[in-house]
Amino acid sequence: MPTNVTIDFIKAQGRFAAAVTREEKIAGLEEMLSTCPTHKGCDTMRAEIKSKLAKLKKQTGGKAARRVTTIPKEGDAQVSLVGLTQSGKSTLLSKLTNAKPKIAARPYTTTKPVIGSMEWTGVKIQLVEIPSTFHPIHMNIAQNCDGIALVYKNKDDLPELREMISGFRIRKPMIEIDSGWDPEDVKKKIWGMLGLIRIYCKEPGKKPVGKALVLPCGSTVEEAANNVHKDFVKFFKFARVWGDSVKHAGERVGEEYILSDKDVLEIHLA
Repeated sequence: MPTNVTIDFIKAQGRFAAAVTREEKIAGLEEMLSTCPTHKGCDTMRAEIKSKLAKLKKQTGGKAARRVTTIPKEGDAQVSLVGLTQSGKSTLLSKLTNAKPKIAARPYTTTKPVIGSMEWTGVKIQLVEIPSTFHPIHMNIAQNCDGIALVYKNKDDLPELREMISGFRIRKPMIEIDSGWDPEDVKKKIWGMLGLIRIYCKEPGKKPVGKALVLPCGSTVEEAANNVHKDFVKFFKFARVWGDSVKHAGERVGEEYILSDKDVLEIHLA
């Protein structure tokens, strides 16, 4: 008798096939069971799923233990790369960072989060590729990062991705990226999503440092000074700023002056 399984069941099968840990396998089987048709043609299939599920739960001592995956943030921000299988996430990660993820023609090649560090204009952003199985233990990373990049090859995939993100109740800044875009354009788009500014500090008579001081948009000279060293606020006298935010290069400003992206800041102490 034909089973006539749904596309949701086929996706759940893929997630179960890519599962590595017991918790991931249990989650995959539970999803298969919930999406498996209930007509008579699927009775044997449902029985097999239930049998596998019972054995796995018995191994873990009954009810599956909830496990959460977290990745400590490194650098100035953390961004999750989320996309369907074969969307080009791994290839994009390898182009943007020092990471060397597995890249293959078969689906669900990435079975655990892969981390890379993207350096750009004095900024360091940690990118995390989320496996396309979308297990809750991996999606926890996306729930706690600073921004989400939805990676696609076909724009028709985007509605499903948005629905999946909404289902996990993720409320983060989000952009959509075609995996075939130029890497430099992708870096600019990721940076623009984060709502941050780059401030390049300098000492009097010297050139600005290459590493940017990264702050939220709307930050003041006082907040920048405090990030450099807490004593800079205590002994602050005045500052000079170069950039688009001032009328004249090297303009003298006070603590409450609001800085803009790519400003050069020179702090003078009493």
